[in-house]
Amino acid sequence: MEKKLDTIDISILKLLQEDNSRPHKQIAGIINISTTTICDRIKRLKTRGYIVTSVAVLSRRKLNQEVLAFIHLKLSHCSDEIINTFKEEVSRIKEVCECCTITGEYNIKLKIVTTDNTSFSGIQRNIANIKNVQALESYLVLDNIITDTGFNF
Repeated sequence: MEKKLDTIDISILKLLQEDNSRPHKQIAGIINISTTTICDRIKRLKTRGYIVTSVAVLSRRKLNQEVLAFIHLKLSHCSDEIINTFKEEVSRIKEVCECCTITGEYNIKLKIVTTDNTSFSGIQRNIANIKNVQALESYLVLDNIITDTGFNF
């Protein structure tokens, strides 16, 4: 049986979500335990799958990625074969940041980030032409009110 997270593990995860570049020594000082313990705990959290990866959150506007959009689409069927084929095709489109199966009228949700509306229009056409895509609906983001940077414990 897998050991549950304790308060120290949760504190470490919160601090890493706030700023993953924070040195282990600083985390140790905040939590008031040794740096060695912090290193061991972080390693264990990675091994146990709580920390999947460490990434920088970039400013899409600074990188001239002006368009953030979501596309909801409907596949003809939700069989493993059709979903896997769709996944292979959509994975080739570098502007697709996220792809989820969802409930409701549509069964796939895509998050797209690209430079401009012309580029987005081409991406939308490419997605519409993927085999077994029956319908799609696009939503352009006007402004981010809250940006997801992690979980609330």
